[in-house]
Amino acid sequence: MKQSYCLDPSLPPAEVNKESAKVLGKAFWNLVNLYNLTREEQALLLGVKPENRQRLNSLQSKQEIPVDPDKFQRVGNLLGIHKSLRIMFPHNRELAYAWMKTPRDIFHNQSAMQFIANDPVNSFARLFTVRRILDQMRVND
Repeated sequence: MKQSYCLDPSLPPAEVNKESAKVLGKAFWNLVNLYNLTREEQALLLGVKPENRQRLNSLQSKQEIPVDPDKFQRVGNLLGIHKSLRIMFPHNRELAYAWMKTPRDIFHNQSAMQFIANDPVNSFARLFTVRRILDQMRVND
């Protein structure tokens, strides 16, 4: 049975395969650079162990992510966050790229990254929560 993953429900699902991992990997590594994320933050968002620096270095050098539905969904959520921030701040990229590390009232005066990092076991759910909060903020503006 083929596995598939869809970033946008209006598009046909992408297969969870090496080619898709390469495309999503390129997007992921570009975004973590734009958002100036540390190795630990990169590992947290991708759902890999931060102590496995060699694995992260290899993924980055190949500009890919693991062929895994969980990783595809994590990158999809990060892309959703990026999309919302770019829509909310179309003329201020610096503000958009600093948003993930800037303390916010909605996260009890923590940044989105701190909110995600506070519960690494549930990092996927917290990443999804950040995405949904931004989606709601964007729609309500």
